[in-house]
Parts: sequence; C-alpha cells; structure tokens
Amino acid sequence: MQKFGIDLSRHNEGINFDTLKNEGVEFAILRAGYTGYGDGVSKAKDNQFEHFYNECKSKGIGVGAYWFSIAKTYDEGVAEANFMYENCLKGKQFDYPIYTDVEDDTGGREWLRRAGKERITDGICGFCDRLEQLGFYVGIYANRDWFNNWINQDRVQKFDKWLATWSSAKPDTYLADRMWQFGGESNYIRSPYLAGQVVDQDYCYYDYPSVIKNAGLNGYGTPQPQPQPTPKKSNEEIAQEVLAGLWGNQPERQQNLENAGYDYQAIQNIVNSIVYGDTLNVGDTVKTIGNGNGASDGSSNPARKGMVGTIARIKDGAKFPYLISNDGIPVGWYTKEALQKI
Repeated sequence: MQKFGIDLSRHNEGINFDTLKNEGVEFAILRAGYTGYGDGVSKAKDNQFEHFYNECKSKGIGVGAYWFSIAKTYDEGVAEANFMYENCLKGKQFDYPIYTDVEDDTGGREWLRRAGKERITDGICGFCDRLEQLGFYVGIYANRDWFNNWINQDRVQKFDKWLATWSSAKPDTYLADRMWQFGGESNYIRSPYLAGQVVDQDYCYYDYPSVIKNAGLNGYGTPQPQPQPTPKKSNEEIAQEVLAGLWGNQPERQQNLENAGYDYQAIQNIVNSIVYGDTLNVGDTVKTIGNGNGASDGSSNPARKGMVGTIARIKDGAKFPYLISNDGIPVGWYTKEALQKI
C-alpha cells in the first residue's frame, strides 16, 4: 500500500483543505509545537495546529502530529511529551503516529550536535517512552545523516521511523519502510505545490489508521479485551468443589471432570485424603478405580476396575500393597491411588 500525505506547520497558514483533499492528500502530519532555543526549555504550541486539526477531521484527512525537539536529556524529552499531551493531544484522536522531530536547522549553531549522540538519544527515548505510557503510537522524524550519525539506533529500534530524503526514488533503507518525506521546494516526484503552496510531501507504506484504532491508541479508547481462556483451577480447588457437590456424583462426576480437562484420579485422591485421611486399613471398604496387579493367580484383569471390595491384606513396601477381596474372593493387588475408600 502507498498513501500520499503532507506535513504542515504555521508556515502553511491559509492553505485550502478542500483543494488538498481534491488533490489526493490522504493524511497530514501536523506540527503541534516546538521547544525554543536559548534556554532550551521554553515550549510553544503551533498557532495553526488547532485549525489544521479541525480541518483535517472535517475533510476526512487522517491526522498525525510532531514536536520539534531539542531535548538533550531523558527528562527534557519527557517534559516535551508532557507539554505536547496537555496542550495539543489530550482529548483528540490521531490516525497516524506522534513523532519527535530531531534535526538542527539553526544556521550553524548545531544546538543538538554539541550534546552528542547518546544525549540526543536520551531525549528521544524520554519523549517516546512518556507518550507510550500515555497511550500513543510514537515515532522519530529525521534525515539519513541524523539517523545514521546522531541517534543510537540500538536504543530506538522499537520506535517507528519517518525518513526525510528528498529524491526521485524511495531510499533503499529500512528507515523509509513506513514513512518517507520526499519533497518540498526540491520535490522530484510531484509538483512541490499543493493548494497553491510549497508543501512537504510524504508517502506512507503502513496501515497506521487500522493498527492504531484496533489497538485503542492515540485517543481511540481502550482496546477491546480479547477473549482469554479461563485459567484452570488447581486440583486442590476442584477437590473442594467436589466435596461441595458441584461436580455431581459418580459416574457423572468423573465424566464432568474429564470433559473439563481435569485429572479425575488426582482430584479423587485428594478428596479421599480429605474425607478418609491418608491411611487405608484392613477391612476398609473400597472401590477399585484403577487397574490392579491381577487376580490372586497374578494375571492382569482390567475388568475388575470399578469393583467394590474390602482390603483383605496389606503388604508394606510392595509396589501393589493392598489385596482386595470381593465376598471373600481375592480380586487383585492395588496401589493406594487405584482405590477409592467408600
């Protein structure tokens, strides 16, 4: 996919949005504001931001926003994000990311470059981390020189990129995979003029509106919870429910438990332990709920599973210590786990 868009600031005051729509503009990334030079702290909202936002919404043009940053520390980046949120983003809905604009066009003062690569990256991370905490989809705008030489790419991999490279073909770099700014006065692809003005122009190759809305970001509300499998209760919890009669009586109980994905035998052992204690004694009446070790002649006989009998003998230390008899006739040797005391 490829969508055509523009980015606007107060320098485009008076531009006609009906004409932009007719000329094929599908989205606009608006400058929300900027941090001023001098003390590097003063912040201002772009005086056309509200008007541009309302015009885009009324004309069905998707909207994103950017902040012109000079943050040189993590905390300065957070402060820019907080100001932008409180004064520009709060209460609005954005279809495209919220970007930090990292560049230096101050005629040689090189305000940011003096801070160095790691401090510049600190500012980016502070801005992006804070807006993500506030529920926004974020990204970084810069040209190739800044991305390659003044931003630590290892630290910003998770944030989307918006690459500024004015050329006649899409740059062969992952930095332009989602958003590429290709024009202005030196636009080589289309006319630099839109609605009678020189306008920075962009191609977007990613379906941001769907991703953002489906995730409930950028003011589009809380994401709809996805159905989650009901966590299984522990065997001990289910055993207590069995004792309370919630799983029915035999044989329905076993079927109900197994249909719900539970280990019937493990649960029944817990129930037996709770009701009868941990010991089985000669003379106790039991039900054979598992296969034993054969009849009195030592042969295996699974058919005897489910029989009621009494414990006739206990051979301590044996693999199958309990000899069960039915009406005085031995029916086999069993483990404790294969018996249900009744």
